[in-house]
Amino acid sequence: MLTEKRSLTLEDGRTIEYFVDRGKRRNTYISVRDGRVVLKLSAYSDIAKGEQFIREKADWILESLQTHQTEAIRPVTFTEGERFTLAGEEYVITCQPAERYTPPRFEDGKLIVFVSRTNDDRYVASQAARALADKTMEIIRREFERLTALTGLFPKKVTVKQMTASWGRCSSKGDISINSNAIFYDLECIDYVIIHELCHLRHMDHSPEFWALVGKYCPEWKRIRGKMK
Repeated sequence: MLTEKRSLTLEDGRTIEYFVDRGKRRNTYISVRDGRVVLKLSAYSDIAKGEQFIREKADWILESLQTHQTEAIRPVTFTEGERFTLAGEEYVITCQPAERYTPPRFEDGKLIVFVSRTNDDRYVASQAARALADKTMEIIRREFERLTALTGLFPKKVTVKQMTASWGRCSSKGDISINSNAIFYDLECIDYVIIHELCHLRHMDHSPEFWALVGKYCPEWKRIRGKMK
């Protein structure tokens, strides 16, 4: 379980931001995935020993971050300073003071959350999460409008929600569900997921005819699908 976000400054001035994951394990591990560094410790490990392990692996960590900097980055804590990608653009959660309630907004690479003196991290997290959910719906609805006009395939209903086993689903009734996590990838990935599900309205299988239809509207589907694995 990710319990906290921390920052470690190396002797040469470079900084590594990382999350702590404590669990039932005996050894210490580091993972770099989705643009995020996670220090995996046992439940009672000393954080200082974990940070020393990060220092020893610093070059590998920073090289991995550079290599995968274009990958999807998903927010975890929704707190100030956290980065995430949204339809191919990178944003950072930023707090600004306000005397009265002002809705959060996306602006110049920032998700700005307006706060007062009494607001805390929970308030920032709830505001940021709500703004992200609203933006997700806006983008996916916009892409559906464009792609249904392109393909001539129209679902009866569209739902956006978190899913664990697939990027999307199409029911026999013609209802389509899209995994909300698709929003953290770039637009061509989002469009591929939508096209994939729209094509199921005509072919409720993964037959050659189905993939031929997907390829008609998304010729690069194999490359794009590889980015999302």
